Amino acid sequence: MTFNSCLVVGAGNAGRPVARLLNHQGVDVTITDAKTYDEFTTRRQGMLDILKKEGVTLDLGVKTPVIDDFDAIFLAPTIPETAPIRKEIENQSKIIVTGKTISNIVNEIIDMDKIGITGSFGKTTTTDMLTNIFKAAGLNVYHCSSMKWNLVSEAIVDDIVRGEYKGADVAILELPHGTLGLLSELDLKIGVLTNIRPEHLCEFGGSMQKYVDRKECILPISNTLVANVQCGDLLTYKREDTIYFNFENDEEADTEKYVPIYEGYYKDDQYNIKVTKDDEIIETSIDIDTIAFYNYENLTAAIATSLTYGLSIDDVKKGIALFTGVGGRMEYLGKYNGVDAYYDASYGDQSVRQALEAIKDEHLIILYNTVDSTTIRDKAESGRVIGDYANMVIATGYVEITDTLNMDSAIELLSAIENDDVIKLAVCTIDEAAELAMKYAKPGDIIVHLGPGASNSYDQVKNRMLKGLTEGSKRYGSN
Repeated sequence: MTFNSCLVVGAGNAGRPVARLLNHQGVDVTITDAKTYDEFTTRRQGMLDILKKEGVTLDLGVKTPVIDDFDAIFLAPTIPETAPIRKEIENQSKIIVTGKTISNIVNEIIDMDKIGITGSFGKTTTTDMLTNIFKAAGLNVYHCSSMKWNLVSEAIVDDIVRGEYKGADVAILELPHGTLGLLSELDLKIGVLTNIRPEHLCEFGGSMQKYVDRKECILPISNTLVANVQCGDLLTYKREDTIYFNFENDEEADTEKYVPIYEGYYKDDQYNIKVTKDDEIIETSIDIDTIAFYNYENLTAAIATSLTYGLSIDDVKKGIALFTGVGGRMEYLGKYNGVDAYYDASYGDQSVRQALEAIKDEHLIILYNTVDSTTIRDKAESGRVIGDYANMVIATGYVEITDTLNMDSAIELLSAIENDDVIKLAVCTIDEAAELAMKYAKPGDIIVHLGPGASNSYDQVKNRMLKGLTEGSKRYGSN
């Protein structure tokens, strides 16, 4: 380390993991923010408490940080380019801590082969599938995904502090766009791009190009790039050595222009994979009793990555047999008074359609847990898409991750539903929504939770939903 002390400016999603990692490396770290401690959510306060306990100095409620006593400075991405502190850093010739700095530290600590998975959706599922396959092949795997913490960068740093990576032969890492931005120079043996869809655009000012530009970070850091054919014209055309995969139902795939080596298809009630390599074609079927149809694209990505790494198709088959699904991805919660209940984290156009397409002909009651969390989402888009599937929508206003209530968000979402046949209700919390759903549900109906709360507050939201379903079953059991 070329510096002994560092001021981390911004105690947000980038600043916290940077401060904790540098502190773990023996740097004297102070983290500062314009917000006071009390202005942070309860969850964020808990993370700041961890930093303080481990030796990081908290200097909060500071509008104009003083940098004189520090060797190095890290500026959160939210700090404007015109901010006076940038000129002050230049005037004092301070060391600037960048994504490269943090990436290099992580590369040195997690020094085994690393496989990084990014994309619009399917990242967590693909990461979990790969973990099962690599374990079945006899490898010790360190894996990290949003199922650990919603902010994967913080999860990776937490695992580093606790030594979770030690003894692993390979690291399999989910890389959402925030983590990919921070660890922009991570050294990947294989980079995986599941797909690029118009999701999460509200976080990029509505610009698909800015979103694609962020995903582009994975191109130069991947020794080998495995990507969905669908990404060809959007991004991966920039790497002629991209190894492509495709699942048959992707109408956007230009398989003539970007020829897939790995092709998944469904025939005679069986998933099949065709591998075309060195003018040789190998086809085989795989038993996938535990995998729903909407995950076949993710399965194809996992197979392509495993075989590219050098594992065998037998390793793939053994690993997939161990896969039982990912929590919060059309997770089955059980039957209540003859009504099946599912728990899913989808909220954008494509991901919602992917989740609901298999049950689109059923009578659906959608519990839409507020689409806003730490980021303002496009409620109109969400409302329009669920209106294509739902018979009833119960929207909530309570945001678990920020511990706030915003009923305007729920009303805005419901107002965007264009299908006049959809029954629309707004309540405060997900347990209220689940209990109310049981009042109107009939045997044979399906209740589905949608919304990012199933990912960023997985246990809290799930437990509240289960409580509401149970109470509703008791109260309205005679209906």
